[in-house]
Amino acid sequence: MDTGDEAICDITEVSDTRLLVTVLGGRKVMLVDSQTGGTVAQHTLQDYPYRVCMWENNTAVVTLHNKKVQFININGDSLQLGRSFSVNGDVRGVGRSGDMLIVSNESPPWLEVLATDGRVMHTFSNKAAGRDVFQRPYYIATSTNGMVYVSDGGNSTITQLDMNLRVTRTYSDSILQGPRGIIAVSADHVLVCSHSNHRILLLCPSTGVITSILGHQDGIHRPYALTFSPSQRKLYVVPHGGSGRIQVFQQQLMT
Repeated sequence: MDTGDEAICDITEVSDTRLLVTVLGGRKVMLVDSQTGGTVAQHTLQDYPYRVCMWENNTAVVTLHNKKVQFININGDSLQLGRSFSVNGDVRGVGRSGDMLIVSNESPPWLEVLATDGRVMHTFSNKAAGRDVFQRPYYIATSTNGMVYVSDGGNSTITQLDMNLRVTRTYSDSILQGPRGIIAVSADHVLVCSHSNHRILLLCPSTGVITSILGHQDGIHRPYALTFSPSQRKLYVVPHGGSGRIQVFQQQLMT
């Protein structure tokens, strides 16, 4: 699937037939037909967009370089800018759990749980924890049981936290190298891009076991972001510097 010449930074599923992607250099979001790869709609943003997650069926949330969180309204096949609010840093990662957002800042590394008006409800930092839990927290995923997962490309770990940002477990493995995009398919199935060794990995949080489900032999090369469609059983992978390319894989993952 090819959406054009511009590199995609993140991707999320909107519906069975629509994907929403952030285009860093183009300073825009694009609504993509997941069946044909064609661009259905696009909207220019105030600044460079980083990560994206769904808020509701017709609303998405994007983190911007200008220290803002931007809501995107999806009305059928059109995109409109919704409200926005300022945040405390150059936040990258974003996830949603219930009526809260979780955001991550890469340097210095910290996490915050935000109310929808931008109020900070909980904060995590290495300084407060008294140890270097994070080096570069890139992407955030949330699961149906309220757990938060953060991929750290600096120390090659996945960290699990609760919604009060208390660390509950840290996962590492020799095949987990430079993790980027991450998505919780279910409470016990977390998919992650292992960027540095060209793999898509499956983490089972209850056991801590990490297995490779796709690799270089399947066409995976420096995977950067991903999303999964449970109804279509399709995995969408964005390669680093892929110039608008989205790879599609049929995956019979248990959900």
